[in-house]
Amino acid sequence: MSPETAREERPIAKTINATQAEIETHRSLTEMLQLEDLVVVGQEYDEAEEIILVICEPRWPARVCPECGQVSDQVHDYPRQRAVQDAPIRGYRSQVVFDMRRFWCEYCEGVFTEAIRDVVPNCTYTYRLMQEVTNPRRRQDVATLAEVYGLGYKLVEGMLLKAAEEKLVQRAKEPVKVTHLGVDEIANRKGQGDYRLVLTDLKGRQLVDILPDRRKQSLIEWLQAPPAGLDLTKLSWVATDLWKHYRAAVQSVYPQVKVVADRFHVTQALHRVINQVRRSLQAEAQSDEEQAQLKGLRYLLLKNEAKLTPKNQTRLERLKQERPPLYQLWVLRQKLHDWYEKEHDIDEARPLLEAWRQEAKALGWEPLKTFCQTLKDWEDEVVNFFPSTHYQRLC
Repeated sequence: MSPETAREERPIAKTINATQAEIETHRSLTEMLQLEDLVVVGQEYDEAEEIILVICEPRWPARVCPECGQVSDQVHDYPRQRAVQDAPIRGYRSQVVFDMRRFWCEYCEGVFTEAIRDVVPNCTYTYRLMQEVTNPRRRQDVATLAEVYGLGYKLVEGMLLKAAEEKLVQRAKEPVKVTHLGVDEIANRKGQGDYRLVLTDLKGRQLVDILPDRRKQSLIEWLQAPPAGLDLTKLSWVATDLWKHYRAAVQSVYPQVKVVADRFHVTQALHRVINQVRRSLQAEAQSDEEQAQLKGLRYLLLKNEAKLTPKNQTRLERLKQERPPLYQLWVLRQKLHDWYEKEHDIDEARPLLEAWRQEAKALGWEPLKTFCQTLKDWEDEVVNFFPSTHYQRLC
């Protein structure tokens, strides 16, 4: 079963569904609570527990994979609903309630759980509550604090210890120095050509901003005046997809910074071409025998050699005998994968890439010729992947 099929069949237990109007209605409360990764969409009062429930949804439509640094907007599932303790509201205890999300990373083919910056990691309370309870001006002992806030003794004690650790970290904190910037995009509305621009600190594996559109001017203005807390003065390279406006924007503000064509987007573009070719051949098939030869090849043609099962290997061997050009397409995809995996310098990488292009063009398929021209147009940025040894380790 493919990852895509698995995601379609798995029930997604989403419990909170808010409208944009509800988000706007509660915007002032979101701002008052100074939430970073959540937005308030509603409130409820539990009379039995005498507690205010602040109902929230995640703020960002995408997150950064902690393993490979790529942006993902593919929600894998909502494993459960969380309710974490927050600071009192109008004298009542409060909890922040939200659906947890897990994302599917297409690049490293893994699932990761979204980290919520408003919640203390591995704890059941928010930073806002921890800051209030541990405020040194209160001068109250653990038992008194526990009684005042309606919390357990051990929970308050843990907060005080955690706050002491945070203070030590905070003293050493400086603005985030982004040296490796990722520029990516996600669809605001699928299939509508409506995109947002996602900016990530690839080295720190964290999202730093999402712009409302992907216009060149929007990126230029952001690069010229990044948000408070971000330092771009040591920026050394920027990884982008194969869209010329991103490259032009970076070069106009930081002409000395190296632009790197993101490996994931290069291989993703090739995968689209392979699917185009496969579909065109299926449409042209004249007999049941031809249909049988082409059936079920979608994932096989995109699979790395190291991940082939014995059954896959047998099918590829049959393809080699029955459809040599299609088998050669798989070989080409594997060669590009191997080219990326080896440690080249630019002088080695460039001629090898050119040889790959010539071999691909020789197959004669128009979509493949178009992809080869794209590689030629982006040759400098594609081979820039290799001197950027940090980028290789990050991606």
